[in-house]
Amino acid sequence: MLIIKQKWRPSLALVIALVCIALVALPIIGVLGARLSSNQFARETERSLLSQAVIFAEVYAAAFSDVQPTPDVGHILSAEQSERLKQDFHPIPPSLDLLSSEVSPPRPDPVASDEPLNGPYEAISRTLSQLARSAKKTTLSGYVFTDHAGQVMASSGSISGSFLHVPEVSQALQGLTVSVLRHRDDPSRRHLLNSISRDTSYRVFVAHPVVLGDRVIGAVYLSRTPMDLRKFLFQERFTLGSVAVFMLVSAVGVGWIMWRLISKPIRDLSSQSRDVASGLRPTPDPVQHYGVQELADLGKNVVSMAATLSERSTAIETYTSHVTHELKSPVTAILGAAELLSDGPSAVSGDRNRKLVHNIQKEGLRMNALLGRLRELARASVQTDPTPTSLADIVQAASAAFSEKVIELHAPPETHLFLSKDQGQIVLHHLLQNAFQHGATRVDISFDAASNSLIVSDNGTGITQRNSARIADPFFTTRRDQGGTGLGLSIVAAVLKQAGAAIEVMASKQGASLRIRF
Repeated sequence: MLIIKQKWRPSLALVIALVCIALVALPIIGVLGARLSSNQFARETERSLLSQAVIFAEVYAAAFSDVQPTPDVGHILSAEQSERLKQDFHPIPPSLDLLSSEVSPPRPDPVASDEPLNGPYEAISRTLSQLARSAKKTTLSGYVFTDHAGQVMASSGSISGSFLHVPEVSQALQGLTVSVLRHRDDPSRRHLLNSISRDTSYRVFVAHPVVLGDRVIGAVYLSRTPMDLRKFLFQERFTLGSVAVFMLVSAVGVGWIMWRLISKPIRDLSSQSRDVASGLRPTPDPVQHYGVQELADLGKNVVSMAATLSERSTAIETYTSHVTHELKSPVTAILGAAELLSDGPSAVSGDRNRKLVHNIQKEGLRMNALLGRLRELARASVQTDPTPTSLADIVQAASAAFSEKVIELHAPPETHLFLSKDQGQIVLHHLLQNAFQHGATRVDISFDAASNSLIVSDNGTGITQRNSARIADPFFTTRRDQGGTGLGLSIVAAVLKQAGAAIEVMASKQGASLRIRF
């Protein structure tokens, strides 16, 4: 017994459901990955701090110049740095990247310093501190202003001391703008009830030089915690909710369309196939709605296949009944003759013996001819691809077996039939054989281009009007006593059917006239 391993396969409904889920999920994943990622929040925070740093540096420099227009302290800019600042536009692009940038340890505490501030720095420190505290209320950023030596001279808080040991501040005092990601002081001490903005584990720091003339007189040191993803989602909850509803409705719509155009027609076709296989409905009706063109073609092919199978099943039953009937007589005769012969020579005289042997041979030949025609009929019923063939070639091949008969072709040499050479030879051979078996001595073959028909006429005994409708019926013959099988024209009709043609009897004053209409 053959055991077939059952392999799990998803149903079409499951595939449609997964497609709908993907339709909803993929845009959200794309948005979250591209727009709502922490990297993007860090970039936006850095960009904002850079903008603020430039503005505060200009305010710092302007306030310093009011007290001391020509500074004599600080790092002197290099020629390259001076040339860049003289350009009309010298933007500072953000450079932080969470995927590649390393997050540094928390910011070191300032180092205590007992050195007093120089005169200009002390004069502007109060003003800058007030400005920083006012800005912090809106921007939520931390501001630190240092002098040329890194000592804090103003801030938005109460920080004091020196930041010269902090790398980004030290580089800013050399004329560079530096952005750094640093861990927050101690993430383990962050409480679950802390604000969402404080729940981020890192902070963005920007150190920007303050330039007056060709000297760096100080640095602006800013910091802020980037926005958290959850906070952004909470802020954009109405927009995201609208998008989610729209995507859900779209997914439901797409799912219904796929079910209506694909799933339901396939289920109907599957039900039809089961009915055909069980014999409940040998020839099903077309499905009411096929959905898409491919399924419509499939449905038509299923109906056509079922009709063909039904026709062949009926034909097999008919042929079986006819074959049983046709073989019954010769088998009975052979068995009877064999029974008489089995009694021995004394029971049957010499003449009687020869007659019985002759009957056995005759009936055996009839059975052999009948079986041969059945094989030929089965071969003629197989679908083939008819290739146009020259009519003259077909007539020449079919006439070879009737060299002593008169066969005339009346058609232009370029005439072609939509039959292969084998098909055309089978058709004409049986038509010629049938004509000569019914007393014909001459057959005329012509082609009517107007009706795309081949006409075969003979001068034999002809076909009566009563028999003209039955010429293609299997096993119908008027020469049964002469060994006729009644399958010749049935074979012709089967071959022509496969080529999309049909045979019919035409009215004729003498003999028979048959038309093959393509």
